[in-house]
Amino acid sequence: MRMLKQVAKKKNIAFWLFLPAFALTVGILVPFGYSVAMSFTNLNLTAGTKAFIGLGNYIKMAKDPEFWNSLKVTIFFTIGAVAFEVLVGFAAAYLLNLGLMGQRIYRTLFLVPVMLPPTVAAIMWKLMMAPIQGVLNYLLQLAGFLGLEWLGSSKTALMSVILIDAYVFIPFCGMIFLAGVQNLPKEPYEAAAVDGVSSWFVFRKLTLPLLKPVILIVLLFRIMDCLKHFDIIYAATKGGPASATMTLTVQAYYHSFRWTDMGYAFAHLVVLWAIVYVLSYFIVEQWKKAVAEVHGR
Repeated sequence: MRMLKQVAKKKNIAFWLFLPAFALTVGILVPFGYSVAMSFTNLNLTAGTKAFIGLGNYIKMAKDPEFWNSLKVTIFFTIGAVAFEVLVGFAAAYLLNLGLMGQRIYRTLFLVPVMLPPTVAAIMWKLMMAPIQGVLNYLLQLAGFLGLEWLGSSKTALMSVILIDAYVFIPFCGMIFLAGVQNLPKEPYEAAAVDGVSSWFVFRKLTLPLLKPVILIVLLFRIMDCLKHFDIIYAATKGGPASATMTLTVQAYYHSFRWTDMGYAFAHLVVLWAIVYVLSYFIVEQWKKAVAEVHGR
């Protein structure tokens, strides 16, 4: 009898441990399934319609120049932001790993942007990028350069938003890279020092291959986040000027909350989900191969 009670108790423990994961899974899959289902309808909160139209929304998207523009902007923003943040974050990790005097202070200051909510950071930079009153143009003019329109011009708006995003997320990339650098095995570097090989050779043949899994993890997080970015872009430009920063998420926001065309908005987000899923799957597969190569060394 006592044994039966112990078995029942263990089963109850397993159930309660599994319950949060099950609830989280249901909480994700149910809204996702509803969104996919609604993308095949003409759901419109203002018109009161909710009829099944099949692939109507997707066919409409394929013919919509605004959709293709938002897809292009999303891709350019992701490529620019991820490339800039990974390169600068990698360089910052190396500098923070040199053991300079006061490095604890440097690391603390380096993490300050992460503590700011992205929307707050976007509003702060929007004020600094003001054409006349902004501090950035003031500093440029002091240095003898002409001021920029920053967020006010379609030529510089996307670059400016990438700069804001980089300010917020470079510390995130840098801290992950720093953890990776500090956990590299010392034996290969000691052998390289004995052989007298150059620093560039060590970096190219040792550091980069050993850090490849860490680099792929950073790429995975940043690509996923940049593709679905909304808060920084909307707070800074609301998708303008002239749709220069109109990403898929901002476009979906306008279709849903401004124009109440929910079915069309859901179709935008399903396409975005498909892009994120494919890229994430590819990066995860590359990460598995990189981990196997590192462990096989």
